[in-house]
Amino acid sequence: MSQTLHSVAVIDVTAAATVAREVLDAFDGLAAGEALLVRTVARPDAALSALHATRRAAYDWAPLVEGPGHWEVEIHKRASALPPMRGVKEALGWDHDRLDAIEQAATEAWNAGRMRDGARLHQRFVFGLLRHIRFEESVVFPEFERVSGIDPDRGPTSVMRVEHRTIEALLEAMADAADRGVRPALRVRDDLRECLAHHNEKEEKVIYPMLDCALTPAESDALVFLFHSMEPA
Repeated sequence: MSQTLHSVAVIDVTAAATVAREVLDAFDGLAAGEALLVRTVARPDAALSALHATRRAAYDWAPLVEGPGHWEVEIHKRASALPPMRGVKEALGWDHDRLDAIEQAATEAWNAGRMRDGARLHQRFVFGLLRHIRFEESVVFPEFERVSGIDPDRGPTSVMRVEHRTIEALLEAMADAADRGVRPALRVRDDLRECLAHHNEKEEKVIYPMLDCALTPAESDALVFLFHSMEPA
């Protein structure tokens, strides 16, 4: 059964044999720009494979909870008039914007005194950001170094890795407060926002477009699918 929660349709799928069909039917009922939250008891690989096979350019896939025993993924419906292949810049840039919006919503909740909502949104932000970083360091950066021939210890990816460590340290500084359901220090949040703004801009203007330029459209599309299907840490 589906319901609506903050304009996001929600479905719970308990039968693994029907997850792909239920997700496709619910997804097809969305308008462009709307989202579907899918909750399952097992990793929803069948749903992702079905979307990739039949709705390849139409969706964005954003895992929120990755087991064991409970999985949640938010599926966003994109505009219809889009290229059939996904690009790294477009897909990972979208994820940057998604994470920024979650962090902003967490801050607004804390400022309004909704501490539980703030903590929940912050946890979702941290999960997504660390997942994003892990994919970049395990897939995107090595692939960039391969196609560019740039030494990983001297080129732009070395700078990105150093900045990732700074981002992780700032997240750690916020973790204790968020875990206790109280608002993290404003200074730390401001430092994180500033670091992310500069970091994301460099990735979106240098790393991602250079990678898309060096790869074929099919190869870039395959990297995006790897991002969506990445195994939990």
